[in-house]
Amino acid sequence: MKSLYKSNGLWFFGLSGSGKSFASKFLNKLITNPFLIDGDDIRKNISFDLNYSIKDRKTQVKRVYGLAKICINQGFFPIISTVYFDKKILKDLERINIKLVEIKRNDSMVNSKLKNNNNVIGKDIFQEKINCELILNDDNFKKKLKGLIK
Repeated sequence: MKSLYKSNGLWFFGLSGSGKSFASKFLNKLITNPFLIDGDDIRKNISFDLNYSIKDRKTQVKRVYGLAKICINQGFFPIISTVYFDKKILKDLERINIKLVEIKRNDSMVNSKLKNNNNVIGKDIFQEKINCELILNDDNFKKKLKGLIK
């Protein structure tokens, strides 16, 4: 399916279980030349030398950004998902026209892992306030995702 999009890519960030991977996989089917960049995959295959400190998370985001630039230069549409986002890269995203979207889970749809606040990746980090689009993962989630690519 050919889509007209206003950006060269999408970058989702939010807590574990918020719906980032679902959003990426859903849009992957609707976009021409998609390239999924999942933060977990990057950490496993490229950033295995990093831990989870803020410094290492910032390094991870820079690496993901670099990969996104390579994808765009090769004619792909990167769809990125990470737990953390570094505000310093926001201007770089604007320069290469990648849309940043924070995903939050609707309280009524939060899985038990999040309700118990146990083992939630990213829960322990302070995320800077970032001026970007916010999507609440609720009953209209798919419709909101489709709206990102129109």
